[in-house]
Amino acid sequence: MLWKSNRTGSASTFHTRRMRHWLAASFVALLGLAGGMLVTWNNRGNPFAGVSLAQPAAASDIAPDFPPDFTWLNTPTPLSFKHQLKGQVVLLDFWTYGCINCIHLIPELDRLQKHFAGRPFVIIGVHSAKFTNEALAQNIREAVMRYKIDHPVVVDQNMQIWNAYGVDSWPTLVLIGANRKIIGSVAGEGNYSLLKRAIARTLARDKANGSLAAHPLVLPKFASMQTASGLLFPGKVLADHAGRRIFISDTDHNRIVAASWPDALGRCHLLAVYGSGRTGRTDGPAAIAEFNSPQGLALEGNFLYVADTNNQLIRRINLKTGYVKTILGTGHEVFDFTGGGTGTNQGINSPWDLAANGKHLYIAMAGEHQIWRMNLQTGRAAAFAGTGAEGLRNGQAANAELAQPSGLALMGNTLYFADSENSALRGIHLTNNRVFTLVGSGLFNFGDQDGPAAGALLQHDLGVAALGKNLLIADTYNDKLRLFNTASDTLTTFAGNGRPGAGKAGGKLQLYEPGGLCVWHHTVFVADTDNQRIVMINARTGQWHELSISGLHIPGRVKMAAAHHASGAAALSANLRPGRRIEIQAQVHLPADTHLTQGVPVSIRITSGGKTVAQQTTGAKSLPLTFKLMPAGMNAAEFSANKTLHWHVEVYYAYCTNIDNGVCVPARATWDVSINFARTGSAVLQLIAPTMPPR
Repeated sequence: MLWKSNRTGSASTFHTRRMRHWLAASFVALLGLAGGMLVTWNNRGNPFAGVSLAQPAAASDIAPDFPPDFTWLNTPTPLSFKHQLKGQVVLLDFWTYGCINCIHLIPELDRLQKHFAGRPFVIIGVHSAKFTNEALAQNIREAVMRYKIDHPVVVDQNMQIWNAYGVDSWPTLVLIGANRKIIGSVAGEGNYSLLKRAIARTLARDKANGSLAAHPLVLPKFASMQTASGLLFPGKVLADHAGRRIFISDTDHNRIVAASWPDALGRCHLLAVYGSGRTGRTDGPAAIAEFNSPQGLALEGNFLYVADTNNQLIRRINLKTGYVKTILGTGHEVFDFTGGGTGTNQGINSPWDLAANGKHLYIAMAGEHQIWRMNLQTGRAAAFAGTGAEGLRNGQAANAELAQPSGLALMGNTLYFADSENSALRGIHLTNNRVFTLVGSGLFNFGDQDGPAAGALLQHDLGVAALGKNLLIADTYNDKLRLFNTASDTLTTFAGNGRPGAGKAGGKLQLYEPGGLCVWHHTVFVADTDNQRIVMINARTGQWHELSISGLHIPGRVKMAAAHHASGAAALSANLRPGRRIEIQAQVHLPADTHLTQGVPVSIRITSGGKTVAQQTTGAKSLPLTFKLMPAGMNAAEFSANKTLHWHVEVYYAYCTNIDNGVCVPARATWDVSINFARTGSAVLQLIAPTMPPR
């Protein structure tokens, strides 16, 4: 649980004072409804199970309504206690999308939503941002899609709702009765049973007193995204040049992808997929094994190790047989800050990245603010650095404080790590087990500043990799890659312009919340997470290409779950002029009163004979969607007279129901195109999609 040290904004000061009074005063109301007992913090148990509950005073027990002009997601219209929420029991979840404890809470909220399905009960996410980047509506929308959140979310501008309710920490849950009276609050995670009992008794009480609505509030549900790359929010990437292959954590598809080493244009082909795409934790052959939001990867011999983050497991893939086996974790989130157990008897908490060094596997344990070390020969795993307290403190590893470490890189006798909630680059000397900090100074000191280390700033960095003798950092919330020069102790921008996007802006590569990095010599591979792609960068020249993996498709079950798409591929013929580049203008049809979703990248993939000949992601904001490509088969060396190419073209995009609020609907349009070449042909290929089916 992360405490906010200083409030921002001055709105609703009166509410802030009086609400804070009841939030901290007592726990009678909610505990009484739940039939529960107060759980206090202790060093041996879950530190996030501490409960702060309240009996509100008569003058201040009415829930403040939401400001009418705020942006909402996952609802076609803004919600209000006076209108849509009248008679509904409401649970407010105050969260911010980079907070690991807030992420942990999402499955608990899903369980509550399913348990009370069909009853007048609504969960509303109140997104009160910690980081500057987290305050942007388009970034919150990406997070809502990434974590598959299908309840309404309101964007809490300048933390006005946070202040009105007197909230002090992420996450905090506030229960509100059907009569709009505040029942109480609970901070942190691990309170599912308490909340379930309280909600059930609130529903029963409000039905008895006549304040409960007769029917639940019905809102549209989330639909899975589709992408041209075949990837969905890829978290980490690992390059194995010796084996001529690339491994990718296809995080939201719950699988690991292995592709051949790319050519100079980023083209490669699928070697293997580990995981069926279903959410689960089944061991077994590649096709039936299951993962749940895998992240970090490490290679040691013929074994690929996987941080299976949401399963709270470490998995091992035998690359000779494809068999997936669990080697660490119980499958349940635990709060054990010491460890010392072996294999599947030792519980762990949100492993986010891995680094292998001979017989040892280092684990960035984001959920416990620690780094653990596992002996791969004995299976024993224990805390290596960090006390479990969230903070920034250097010194002996066992006494140090970390904050959500999320990226690891070994260089010589030093283990470097991206300490994301501290927005810091830190390291551990493995010779004396001492923790030190290169960039960063604490939980609430972040920004975008190059220069000497003492004044340099990062913003929620998730990845780190060695580039020669220097360190490359995935500066995630700044949408950049940063380079730390270990000789001069200075930080510079390596790629990205600080604004989320895809393609080029001002001649520079744009990135969108990059999460993972891997470097081989001067070739950099980036998991460009919110652009749904892997980017390959030449560190010497700055040239870059996104990886296109022939043969990789989204899992079948996800394809069926995706939202609206054209009823079939449109067939057409076109005369084009041979050359290296072609412009494609795709005119897709949008339902009435909708528009392209701002911030969600659009992408195109062209295949021929099962092979990908071109792929591109861009940040188009208006129709027609325009792409400038260099498809294989178009250049002069490959062109011959009377040659005809047969392309299957897929364009992926998303649209929303209105300007500031609404539901994001992923969509796809497809064409089968016969390309005839003529020197008098056009340099532009125009595609018009079939009419969209009714929504």
